Amino acid sequence: MAARLLPMKKILLDIHIYLSLLCAGYMIIYGVSGIAFNHQLRPTDASGATWETNIDVPMFDKDQAIAEAARDRLQLVGWVPYWRMSHPQPEELLFFVNRPSREYRVLLHQVTGSVQVQETSRGLLGAVLGLHGLGKMPNSTWSRSWSLYTQISTWALLFSVLSGIWFWWLRPGWRRSGWWMLGLGSGGSVLFMLYIIG
Repeated sequence: MAARLLPMKKILLDIHIYLSLLCAGYMIIYGVSGIAFNHQLRPTDASGATWETNIDVPMFDKDQAIAEAARDRLQLVGWVPYWRMSHPQPEELLFFVNRPSREYRVLLHQVTGSVQVQETSRGLLGAVLGLHGLGKMPNSTWSRSWSLYTQISTWALLFSVLSGIWFWWLRPGWRRSGWWMLGLGSGGSVLFMLYIIG
């Protein structure tokens, strides 16, 4: 029985190692952004380019639809948060386009189609924080790849945890200390979550 387990153990160990290496970058980004969120670290904004252009004014009833259509015509990548829209003047629409590493402040003159865009860079920390929970981002060809990488990394991490538990179980001398670590880690996590949501 033990002899039959050896080839499977080697195969699982290789998969465990390489899947862990595959998702290491994602886990580092997730860990750094988690620490930044917990300690309320915020990226420092740096002013970027300011430019003007003209577009065909989108003809919609709602500001959100107008802003998203203007974003698409400007070929900007990112979300348009509805809570940051305003009308500085009756015929002007001010909105923002957000993406992980950059923010665009867009002022659209709805009569003339004149647009003023001011870019703000959020730097490396802003990009890392933005990648923490990134899903599909409008006009981005890469955000779907990031979502796929997130899924692969999540499943790889789950496999690594389960195979790590299996490797631990195969070492009888480590079982007692392993039970303590598993109990403290898992039980402590559940109790901490219950404390936070309760």
